[in-house]
Amino acid sequence: MTQDRWADLPLRMASALALLLIFSASLYFGRIGVLALGAVAVVAMHWELARMFGLNRWRLLAAAVVAGLGWLPMAALPTVLIQNATLAAAAGFLPIMLAAAFISHNRSMYIGYGGLLTIGMLSYWYLALTFGALGIAVLATVVILSDIGGYVAGRWIGGAKFWPAVSPKKTWSGTVAGWLLAGVFGLYLTQQIGAIWPVPVAICVAFGAQMGDIAESWVKRRQGVKDSSQLIPGHGGFLDRLDGFIGGAATFGLITALFLS
Repeated sequence: MTQDRWADLPLRMASALALLLIFSASLYFGRIGVLALGAVAVVAMHWELARMFGLNRWRLLAAAVVAGLGWLPMAALPTVLIQNATLAAAAGFLPIMLAAAFISHNRSMYIGYGGLLTIGMLSYWYLALTFGALGIAVLATVVILSDIGGYVAGRWIGGAKFWPAVSPKKTWSGTVAGWLLAGVFGLYLTQQIGAIWPVPVAICVAFGAQMGDIAESWVKRRQGVKDSSQLIPGHGGFLDRLDGFIGGAATFGLITALFLS
């Protein structure tokens, strides 16, 4: 039974290493690198989301193409669009508005989660422009630590479920472990900059990442699918891997806009 809990670990680790290398390469190229990576990822996530809600063939292709047309300019022309937040928001929400017209079942759910996806990725874009690649690296570290805490403690310790009706696998032990690891990283940042605010911010971002994970789990359960796709072996799809990143980015973006900018 114990071996079954860890059976997928080698494949997950291999895929995680490949993703880490790609992400590290984007950091090497600075702001343009993380913006380009975000644009590619969001197109893939829009494709997965539209597919999850039943779109196929030319409708599915149209959703992906419009996502590209909306998001790729945000990576190529960030300084132009940052001066017009309304235009940037319109470009971000354009794929959701188009695909929603084609969806016949659970359209409100699609719009709701699509809105969260868009807010999270707009926040990612805003954070990249505000803090550069370093800010995205900090965000990614908090989300990864939260995910590691949830995965290891959830399988090693187990215990009571955090929200079984929505996410049957998430436990309180894993949730709290994610907060603790994020807090430790926040403490490290505190020592580097001489301010205490990174600790509560890191914990809040970890919580936002966990809520992003739960939100995608709820959508998948309602749609009757296990994974958003099989694009990332061992992890499912981009939405499955980046759901926490979406929630964490939205949280970090809101905190930055209200208190840190």
